[in-house]
Amino acid sequence: MPIQSLPAPFLAKKQKILSTLATPSSSYTDRSPKGSVDDGIRDLIDRINRLEGIVTTSSCAGRISVFLQGRNRPFQGDVEDEDPGGFQEGFDEGRGNNDVSGGGLRQFKTVSGGKGRGGRWLFVSHEPIKVPSKQDLGDTPLFTLFGLSLVPLVSQELNSSQVRFVRFQFEPMILHIMAASLHHAQKILSAAINAGFRESGVQTLKNLDDPNSFPTVAVRTAGLGLSSLIGYMRDSENEEEILGMVNEEYLEVLLGIANERFGLNTERIKRFSDNLFQKDNEVGSAWEDKRARQERKRAEGLKQRQILWKEKKEQKDLRHSDDCMELTGDESNLLRFLHDPINDA
Repeated sequence: MPIQSLPAPFLAKKQKILSTLATPSSSYTDRSPKGSVDDGIRDLIDRINRLEGIVTTSSCAGRISVFLQGRNRPFQGDVEDEDPGGFQEGFDEGRGNNDVSGGGLRQFKTVSGGKGRGGRWLFVSHEPIKVPSKQDLGDTPLFTLFGLSLVPLVSQELNSSQVRFVRFQFEPMILHIMAASLHHAQKILSAAINAGFRESGVQTLKNLDDPNSFPTVAVRTAGLGLSSLIGYMRDSENEEEILGMVNEEYLEVLLGIANERFGLNTERIKRFSDNLFQKDNEVGSAWEDKRARQERKRAEGLKQRQILWKEKKEQKDLRHSDDCMELTGDESNLLRFLHDPINDA
């Protein structure tokens, strides 16, 4: 679709997003918890946003996090938080770090146990973590890093309705890309699924009758995700100590797995980028209506038939040349026979 054919509302939204992303990093901020674009996919986002007909609206390169869920019941002074990412709800905790899509997003209150009622991150990293070194065998650097108090084992039965659990998580890349048309969205979706982001899909289709609404592709996968309970806090107004449910060695295992999956996540991001920017699949390539596509396919078919006809003709000429070479050989033998002195006698 030539740029002059792109919907004006889409061009206006894209320009607003690009202007926000162009803000110097020293003063840039957005509605995400991190407040900036992850370095691991900054180049990819810049390349995507240079293509016609698409623009990124939120992203997360992948992260390791430790999250304390919110209270199961409200206490005086609690305030329900809005989901900061605008796309995710519940335990996704508003993933999407450069959520710069602006107004018009549906807002809602988080479900019980999510960010509302005091839920918060105890630790977040958007890159692999090196296991801290130990000064002696009794050291527990990961407990300290993740904000947990060391206890040998859970000493009593836990009632899930009376505690707030702490979860260790690895979450792979998630990327939201707004498209000017379903034609543009389809190419993004194909590139994502073929790269291993199997749970990718197109959102906001129910609003396509709205001239100011455009399809958004969510690039995501659940296959690399990792989640495990590692601690808890008593659900009371007076108790704030966060207790561990596992030992240091268990945390080391979780961290090792998460670091490995960061590597797999990086590989899938590269495959997605390679697929998206292939010349034959490039999202910004010219738009074709039905008639133009039929004419192009017809021309390609004629060209292919010409190539096949030429190959067959060359093969036929080659076989004819071989027959002539054999005939010439027979004639030579006949001449030698006729001029042999013995035969003359």
